[in-house]
Amino acid sequence: MKIIPIPNNKIVRLVRYFHFSLGIVLMISALLLNGCSNTNTTEVGLNWHNARKIPKSLVNLAVSENTSLLPVKVSSIKVATIPTHDKDKHLYILNFNSPDLCGRLGCLYAGYLSQDQGQYSSVMNLYLQPDLPPGKHLISISSDNFTNTSNLPCLDIQQINFNPILQEITYCFDGRYYQPVKNTLLKLPVK
Repeated sequence: MKIIPIPNNKIVRLVRYFHFSLGIVLMISALLLNGCSNTNTTEVGLNWHNARKIPKSLVNLAVSENTSLLPVKVSSIKVATIPTHDKDKHLYILNFNSPDLCGRLGCLYAGYLSQDQGQYSSVMNLYLQPDLPPGKHLISISSDNFTNTSNLPCLDIQQINFNPILQEITYCFDGRYYQPVKNTLLKLPVK
């Protein structure tokens, strides 16, 4: 039987230092990469404009289905138009952010999908708290690729849950209505 010689102490120490250093580098890399993956840096909010830029029949339908606003106050409604993969259809998100339609639950936001021949169907109706930290968007088009049978984009909606917790809920269209499909809680930095 042949006896294997014991390696030199210097070589053993160098191998141990190498393994220790490699472990530290991998741990720091994992922490840095994990911190980067929890935030959506490509988040882009919707472009809101005056409701006069959308068909008047849609404004009248949305107001009659959701509020009892006088026509004078309809001018306070803001709208975001989101194109879909069907070039003839659009998703309209109406922001009824007026003192008459805001309360303890938040402000009214309604979504309508254009159909054939000037028809519209209601696809979303939510009360949201519009106050968010700087750099955060209340509603944005989701960058996640969810399996979605429709040609409509999913929407990310952010809300302050309990300060300093930001809740991001992703809503996707199920063929009839926008439904929540993902819920994420993010801790906000404390000032």
